[in-house]
Amino acid sequence: MRKMIMPIIVMLLIFPTSFLGAIPDGLTCPNPDTLLKTTEKDKDGLVRALNEIIPKTYGTNPDYQEWEIEVIQPMPLLTGFEENYYKMAINFCGKRVADHSWFVRLRFPKLLPAQSASLGELYIVKDTTNKWVPWFQYH
Repeated sequence: MRKMIMPIIVMLLIFPTSFLGAIPDGLTCPNPDTLLKTTEKDKDGLVRALNEIIPKTYGTNPDYQEWEIEVIQPMPLLTGFEENYYKMAINFCGKRVADHSWFVRLRFPKLLPAQSASLGELYIVKDTTNKWVPWFQYH
C-alpha cells in the first residue's frame, strides 16, 4: 500500500495543476456577450483568417511559416478524443464561450518528425466586429 501512495504524492507535488484543473496563466476569456454565433458555413472565413492569426500567435520563426490544418471545427461538434478540448474550453471560460469557439489543430511540417513540437492547437471565436480572435493557444 505504501508503494502505491508515494508515487501519487510525488505526482501531486510535481504536477499540482493537472490534478486541480487550474486555469492557464495569462488566459483572458472572451466576453460571451461580444461573440457571434457561427456555423460550419463560417469555416472558409476562418481558414482565410488563419493567414493573419498564425503569424501573430506563433511569431516569425521560419519553422512556423509553413502549416497545414488537421482539424477545424466548431467546438460543440467535436467528437471522440477532440471532445476533450471542448470540455477544457468549458472549464476555462464557461459553456457560452465554448459554444461560440472553434478548435483548430495545425501541423508545422518543418518541425517534424517531432510529433508534439509540430502540433499547434488554437481556440478561436468570432466577435461582433466580425473578426476572428484566438483566445487560447494549447500548443
